[in-house]
Amino acid sequence: MPPDLRPIAHAALSLSESAFLKHYKTGRFREWNGVAMTGSELPGPGFNFAACLKATPPLEGILPVATEFFRGADKGWGILVEGDAGHPIEAEVKERGWIIAEDEPAFVRPELPTLPAGRASTLSISPLKSEADRQTFQRIAAAAFETTAEFSEMIMPHLGFAMDPAMCWVIGEAAGEPVAVGGHFVAGSTAVICCLATLHDHRGKGYGAEITRYLFGDAARRGCTNAALRSGPKSIPLYERLGFRYVCQHRTFAAPLVS
Repeated sequence: MPPDLRPIAHAALSLSESAFLKHYKTGRFREWNGVAMTGSELPGPGFNFAACLKATPPLEGILPVATEFFRGADKGWGILVEGDAGHPIEAEVKERGWIIAEDEPAFVRPELPTLPAGRASTLSISPLKSEADRQTFQRIAAAAFETTAEFSEMIMPHLGFAMDPAMCWVIGEAAGEPVAVGGHFVAGSTAVICCLATLHDHRGKGYGAEITRYLFGDAARRGCTNAALRSGPKSIPLYERLGFRYVCQHRTFAAPLVS
């Protein structure tokens, strides 16, 4: 029987304090009776959630504590569970008519061995070192993810974020042109891979895989022994080719907004 990799995904992605939080004005984390609460000025339940992945009190017990913790989250907050795993909280929020805000597959790569280079690549990868690099990273990420420059600025608000020793952010250039970005942050012994993006006109050339392999090497040098991530549907084949295994759904139900 293969090992149960869910604890790795749960711990790294939802149950521990993200390295991001100390860089946000209202970044905060609290563990309470098996509930791990993450909050910041970033908008919505995807960034402001109470993770119920262990034994927890019933919803009625959680609501007063979570409502106070997420006070000021004007775009809402949510409760994250392992989807369809039988946690009583999922049944309770469904009974109350809470809607699903996010339903993302969680993946784990159980080891970080030295990976073969794969196909020959023209991509040159380098970590962020300057404010100009940070702005380039944001520009590529915003274009690739089709989001706004303002949102990218919220995610990576200053150069200190990019240079945090618990993180690694890189830019990939082809023929001197920035075309891809990505990064990871350390959560215990796990590297959480995130923000991996390639400009539309440069996709299908293996750049995402090249950046991920670079991040594996950096993570191993930092003492990580495995990696985890959540993925959108388009990226799943890439991560499976890189040795990630699907472990569960991280499903977030949005708390009803109170006017």
